[in-house]
Amino acid sequence: MRTAHVWTFALVVCLGASATLAQEELDNSKSKLQLHAWVSLPSGYFNGKGGDGYFDIQRDFGFGNYATFSGKWDWRFKRKHHLVFSANPVVSSRTTTISRTIDWQGQTFGVGASVVSTIRSLVFTPGYQWDFLRRRSIWLGLLVNLNLAYTDARLNATAKLTGSSGSASATTQADGSLFAPLPALGPTFRWYPIPNSGRFCLEGALTGMSFFGYGNFVSGNAALAFLLDITGVRAPDIWWAADSRSTDRRTT
Repeated sequence: MRTAHVWTFALVVCLGASATLAQEELDNSKSKLQLHAWVSLPSGYFNGKGGDGYFDIQRDFGFGNYATFSGKWDWRFKRKHHLVFSANPVVSSRTTTISRTIDWQGQTFGVGASVVSTIRSLVFTPGYQWDFLRRRSIWLGLLVNLNLAYTDARLNATAKLTGSSGSASATTQADGSLFAPLPALGPTFRWYPIPNSGRFCLEGALTGMSFFGYGNFVSGNAALAFLLDITGVRAPDIWWAADSRSTDRRTT
């Protein structure tokens, strides 16, 4: 009988400690809607269909950093388990005088041509997150997601030809698109640096996957996030985040 009482007391203590720990965690919301303003740092290359040429985003066209927006929803259905969903629309265009001849999608763009390169991307990302370490002001987790990515790339060059009979314009255009479900996994974290305050945090993630001969996908981000108090509504919590991201997508 005494042994039973001891085990009962230990169980009550453990349950009480777990409940206290959950109450003390600064990140204790069940649902979060996060709005992101972020700077994209693109890199990678696009191969033509059937290996018909390629172009490199940075080397050939010097795509710089650019600002865009996205959204993320996080449902924490258990203390250490989340379902997450994000949407990321990206459109970027750049006009460059190319320094090499580019053959892509059956079209040739000669050295010195002024080429307009446009890249459009829409990515929907459902995922699952497991927090293997949770403390009062920090958690570390493993994120597994599926990037449903549609990407369209277009190159357009217009040359003005002048002769004895007048002038004319010649246009060369190539277009390629790809829809790919890109699974990825990697670490993620969130840290509340201000003691006893859950209104500001630092967070980040690094996910990726190699597809061997078909290419690879790597995405990373780091963010400063602030909790918004909109007319006292706290379900779900609404956060505003400013972050920097780098995406490297190499596709064939």
